[in-house]
Amino acid sequence: MTDTSQVLRPVLSFLHHHKPFSQMSLTHQEYLAMHLEQVFFAEGDSILSSREGRVETFYIIKSGLVCAENNMDKLSINVQEALQPVIILEPGDCFPLTALINKRAVNFQHRALKSTICYKLKHYHFEYLMQQSTTFHHFIFAHIVS
Repeated sequence: MTDTSQVLRPVLSFLHHHKPFSQMSLTHQEYLAMHLEQVFFAEGDSILSSREGRVETFYIIKSGLVCAENNMDKLSINVQEALQPVIILEPGDCFPLTALINKRAVNFQHRALKSTICYKLKHYHFEYLMQQSTTFHHFIFAHIVS
């Protein structure tokens, strides 16, 4: 392990416990860990919405829960139906893959269901990692087509 990885040990430890990060080379894990920024969201906080426009950030959930729910920007006959969670994301899950790859806004409102800590990665670091790590690249595209 390099001196840099000693400083990044807590982040690298987290990455080692979650796919696809655990399957990436140490060089790619270190690159990712060096460029991640930790952010906190209180219960109910909005993390991402279509109103923010084109997605510029990749998120990895470190702790807590995130729900992706129907966007209220779209008309719905039943307001309760529009507010129901569509997807629940847990630690190790990442988002918003499709919007990030397609360089567009998200289709779902992402909200913290409880106090949540996420790692975030700027789009240009995400793209670099996609080009450098075959493991990461395959993981992202496998999740987009599924």
